[in-house]
Amino acid sequence: MIMQMLPEWTTLGSLLILFGLTLSNKLGERTARLAALILTALVAVAAFAATSQQGILFANSYRIDSYSQFFKLLMAIGLFANALLGWPLRSIPKVQRTEYYFLFFAAGLGMMLLASAYSFLVLYVAMELLSYSMYTLVGMRRARTESIESSVKYLIIGASASAIGLFGVSYIYGATGSLNFGAVASQLASASANHVLLLPGLVLVLSSFLFKLAAFPFHAWAPDAYESSASPVAMFLASVSKLAGIAVLFRLVYLVKPYLPEFEFVVGLLALASMTFGNLVAFRQTSVKRLFAYSSIAQAGYLMLGMIGLGASAPEAVVFYSVIYLLMNLVIFTVVLELEREGEDPRLQSFQGLYRRNALMAMALLVSLFSLAGVPPLAGFFGKWLLFSSAATAGHVWFVVIAICNSVLSLYYYLFLVKAAYYGEVPEGSAVETRGGPRVAILFVTLAITFLGIYPRILTEYIGSLNLSRTMLP
Repeated sequence: MIMQMLPEWTTLGSLLILFGLTLSNKLGERTARLAALILTALVAVAAFAATSQQGILFANSYRIDSYSQFFKLLMAIGLFANALLGWPLRSIPKVQRTEYYFLFFAAGLGMMLLASAYSFLVLYVAMELLSYSMYTLVGMRRARTESIESSVKYLIIGASASAIGLFGVSYIYGATGSLNFGAVASQLASASANHVLLLPGLVLVLSSFLFKLAAFPFHAWAPDAYESSASPVAMFLASVSKLAGIAVLFRLVYLVKPYLPEFEFVVGLLALASMTFGNLVAFRQTSVKRLFAYSSIAQAGYLMLGMIGLGASAPEAVVFYSVIYLLMNLVIFTVVLELEREGEDPRLQSFQGLYRRNALMAMALLVSLFSLAGVPPLAGFFGKWLLFSSAATAGHVWFVVIAICNSVLSLYYYLFLVKAAYYGEVPEGSAVETRGGPRVAILFVTLAITFLGIYPRILTEYIGSLNLSRTMLP
């Protein structure tokens, strides 16, 4: 069990080390960051070492398979990238900067537990661990009252989503007599389950996942949380924290959709609502963080559309796009963080003349935004092509047509930033010097986004070798 759960044990050990250091009250800010970098690197090594491990633990409620191990590796890489790039923590009070890393690892542990959750009970505990860590992180920007306000709003909406999810679990238990994912799927296959209770129960549980993904209609916390939280926290919210919601939601959808076509249709409709709402509202934003919050609502819709795909194509499409989504958001929020060094939260005007102030950052921003919009030959284009073709193969052609229209729509507001960066007037005395670590990371990730668009086979073949469509079944 130690090797099977090595990423979780390493994250838990890191959490306890930071807890002890926090209690000593002698840990400086830079030492805490160095400790976080070393510990996240260890978590990544542990996740890599455990990729071949499999097993079903804790009375069939915790499943270790290639799907969960891949997501844990992705989360571990995301944690390391956030510890490296999410710096400095200037808008978080000095006395709380050590606690920031403690909560960072607590959220990471919650995410890893969610990736392997195979029972609604484990799922609920893991989701609460992740959620309470994030509520606190969002409220750590104490100098701004909006930060506290958005944290409270996040908590209230999160508590409501948890209550709705628990209510749905009671329906599922009433219909199947079990909280285990595999048992629910088996009941559905035998047609002995009470579908009158089961479908509403699954839709209610789906609602709590939509909260975690910041998808419509449980998105209301996201724009305020992104805007008012410290930029490293916004980066964490936009990149790695979403992976947990994707991992657990797709596992559930993949298990039940062959037996409940209505559930698949509901997921498809919510996907369209999320991408359309996110893209339309993003047009009106002048705050860059709010713009990317609405962009993330739309991106959640694209991912949900890929989940209703057919057979083996759906896992490969969702996992491939999850990797690309992490890379794109890391680059974008690194640029936001570097611009924030000059003052308050960056707005559209902050990107004026970025090309002449820092050509590398401007190019990285261009590549990432075009990739988010699905412009060929970047990796985002191939990722969306996989998601859309998977849904189309399952017969949801009209859903795909609307999703393509949404993707074109999103390009328009991404071009606002590109126009400002390449054609805007350069403000006086506004040179942007990129630090050594972020400079190398931005260059490496931007090249990866381009390379995976031109030659995606290197990633698709690895994902295909995991045989996800078989390992995810009971």
